[in-house]
Amino acid sequence: MKPNHYTEIPPSFELNLEALPDYDVHKHISARGITLLWPIEIEVATILKVSAKQISMTGAVEFIVKVLKVKKVENENLFEIHANFYDTNGTKEDEVLDLIKSF
Repeated sequence: MKPNHYTEIPPSFELNLEALPDYDVHKHISARGITLLWPIEIEVATILKVSAKQISMTGAVEFIVKVLKVKKVENENLFEIHANFYDTNGTKEDEVLDLIKSF
């Protein structure tokens, strides 16, 4: 069973992940977050800038997350990434989660 505080980003989203190695590590981390499948293993504690876009969207939604768990998907060349929202507020989190859930 998946934790209920993570929202899975569907494969229909185009994602761009950018590691932010010099980002301030003393920011607020949310109890809510996202999961996504990615072909490259990402180190736990990495701070990522995520840009998520749907074909039907003009522009993309961007947000910052901190990777808390990485798990290899059996029999596939993919990793399941669990990341919590980082250095954001509840309004921005709701915006991102509502967008993801709408597709």
